[in-house]
Amino acid sequence: METKTEIADIKETKTQVADKPSDIGSPDTSSLQTAAPKTRSLEPSSFQTAGPKMRRSHWVIFIVISFLLGFLVLYTILHMINTTTSIARVVHAPSPVETVPVRRQTLEEVIGGSGAVEQAETVNLITQLTAQVLEVPVKIGDLIKKGDLLVRWDDRLIKATVEANREYVEADNIKIRNETRQVERYSKLQNQNMGSAVDLEKYEMALADAKIDLAKSTVSLKQAEIDLEHVKQTSPIDGIVLERLVNPNEFTKPGQVIMQLGVLNTVLMAAKITEEKMHSVQLGLPADTTFPAFPSEVFKGTVAKIDPNIDPVTRTFTAYVKIENPGFRLKPGLSGFARIRRTAKDVLAVPSIAVMNPSGEQNQVFVVGGTNHANLRNVRPGIVVDAMTEVSDGLKEGEKVVTVGQFYLKDNDKVRTTSRSIFK
Repeated sequence: METKTEIADIKETKTQVADKPSDIGSPDTSSLQTAAPKTRSLEPSSFQTAGPKMRRSHWVIFIVISFLLGFLVLYTILHMINTTTSIARVVHAPSPVETVPVRRQTLEEVIGGSGAVEQAETVNLITQLTAQVLEVPVKIGDLIKKGDLLVRWDDRLIKATVEANREYVEADNIKIRNETRQVERYSKLQNQNMGSAVDLEKYEMALADAKIDLAKSTVSLKQAEIDLEHVKQTSPIDGIVLERLVNPNEFTKPGQVIMQLGVLNTVLMAAKITEEKMHSVQLGLPADTTFPAFPSEVFKGTVAKIDPNIDPVTRTFTAYVKIENPGFRLKPGLSGFARIRRTAKDVLAVPSIAVMNPSGEQNQVFVVGGTNHANLRNVRPGIVVDAMTEVSDGLKEGEKVVTVGQFYLKDNDKVRTTSRSIFK
């Protein structure tokens, strides 16, 4: 019996030793088997604790995001009501607008247009001679002075005509003297009842015919003398030859244009200007003209003529700037650029964006009064310079006009001026 008891104690001791780790720190198989069930027994309880915590954090994040989104939506709605006139009208809130006071300013409008130089006047030379041209010493583009020879005709036939007509005049004078004596003689005989009335009447008719012949020959002589004076055509002006329509050895006839001259003491700059500036260009306005041929010079002039016809292709009209040209430096065809200046001093002006229907029959603006109501008012605009429009009638200095939001307004709408408005 004692032996069995000892054997049992020894087994129990081995079992306890097997449950402890070895001296080298590595667990044995039985210890791993014992630890594994303990680990598995802890997992369910840890998940049960973490689950409710995670659900609570999700709800907190959702509530915060929802609050932020709601705040943003509310802020956006309020911002749109405060800044958008159409939305403010829907919710019956004062319409947000920006205003600018009416001020007195000096507006200087510069109207530009390119073009070319033209002669201020054109002279057409017309001949009355039936003769052969001997000499044409000028050509197109030549500068000429008053008195310069332009055309010379053959004068031999004209001189012969002058001499012949002088003889005709002399012969007619002799014939008139003879017929006059005959009329006087037969008149005396008639008074003495010695001559017939028929003979007297015959000589009186002959005297009348002689006087007619004298008149005709006198006219022919005068015309021949005039033709002789014009066998040399000289220039009547200082200018330039624009066209030469005859050449040596050609025959001319009365009424024929032989040459065209241009006056260059003053020239015209024909500036092509866009049609929307038609109302701005006026006679007498000063203009500065520059030419690539004279890059460092500015030629002063004034608007002398306006062609009201609009070119259907380029949609431009022509304004002619008159420029003094004493040295004939500017010649027809020279290209350049004209700047016409129109100045309005100490005038009421508003931003152009405030004027509604600027191209229609009636121009209007919204004026904000002391009760913060926008009232529609008719105005008469003037020149437009740098996005500022002159107002000649309809506004007073210091009144506030709407510049932003006016297109959604109606007359007498309640408005609210925003922080972007100009108050002074």
